[in-house]
Amino acid sequence: MKKNILFQEPYKSNKVKKYVNQSLNSNYYTADYFEDKCKDLLKNKFGLKNTFITHSATGALEMAALLTKENKKQKVYLPSYTFSSTANAFLRAGYDIEFLDINPDDLMINLDRVIKNAKNNILVPVHYGGYSVDMSGYKDFKKNGTIIEDAAQGIGTTWDNKQVGLFGSLSAISFHHTKNIQGGYAGLLTVNDSKYIEKAKFIYERGTDRSKVISGIKNKYEWVEIGSSFQVPDILSAIIYAQLEDYDQIIRKRKKIHNFYSSYFSKEELKNTLYVQKGPSLSTTNYHAFVLIFKNNTIAKKFIEFTKNEGVNCYIGYVPLHNSKKGKDLKLNSRLEITEKLSNRIVRLPVHTNIKNEDIKYIENTFNKFFKRMLNISI
Repeated sequence: MKKNILFQEPYKSNKVKKYVNQSLNSNYYTADYFEDKCKDLLKNKFGLKNTFITHSATGALEMAALLTKENKKQKVYLPSYTFSSTANAFLRAGYDIEFLDINPDDLMINLDRVIKNAKNNILVPVHYGGYSVDMSGYKDFKKNGTIIEDAAQGIGTTWDNKQVGLFGSLSAISFHHTKNIQGGYAGLLTVNDSKYIEKAKFIYERGTDRSKVISGIKNKYEWVEIGSSFQVPDILSAIIYAQLEDYDQIIRKRKKIHNFYSSYFSKEELKNTLYVQKGPSLSTTNYHAFVLIFKNNTIAKKFIEFTKNEGVNCYIGYVPLHNSKKGKDLKLNSRLEITEKLSNRIVRLPVHTNIKNEDIKYIENTFNKFFKRMLNISI
């Protein structure tokens, strides 16, 4: 019987219902009870301090762009192989941006290639697929420039035993409904450099110094910065908190699926057809994604079409920003050889906590059929 295995589904827990009901039964939906509990857990489990739960990771990046904006000319370096929000946040704040190419094995940038451009500029490493960028050169860049991490996919991922998002002055994490921890479109800004903390509070509170009134420093707040409304209702924090409490269980379930894929695609018969994204040696994974890179575009396209027809919903990666319609309109379409070569060959497989043992067997049979029928490879 044909199944329909979705690319992503939310984690299901009775805790979510319990905490949401608790929030609904409160007298003031925007109270910060669950927000504070999230912040405590993020600090104690992941080391993320000075955090702001935002309406999206896009919002977190927009806050970061506003916080680091200076009057002098600044350039932002970021990969083209990323989601549009990474570029949008800085373009909206008036920065010039320059796209960087990626490595063929981990699909992320190489810091060594951009350290020479650090002076007064900003680097936005994007941690991709649940792995960390190789952050070996981050201290060298920070001597003269600023690092803002796009760790949207990185809750629980570490580099050299340190949670991603803690290497830059600022970082953004996503709780979007495609991520390991899901809160609608919610996100998180982490402020690691103390010089940004007070201004971050002002920007977060629609440009006012309301935080000073709450802390008893002032009795009336006023407009002090260009800001916006980046906050979330506490009901979303309740949903996020329930999943953060169950983080280890979520990871165990995702790891099981990830390990199945790793075993399947390590087979000798497939080595001339594809390879698997490989994170840097000091990176752990949070099992956010499983990424295949096929040897050519045609096979990747056929794989997606075949598996989707069988009910296994696989997806491409990103359309590179530099040769997208908007990238060309903005004349940002520089030559990035590896990004262009690989972007149409990348396929992401379904990974979520609702995939059961019988689903894994169905996925395996679907893959076997594809490789036998399309490529005459028996596995």
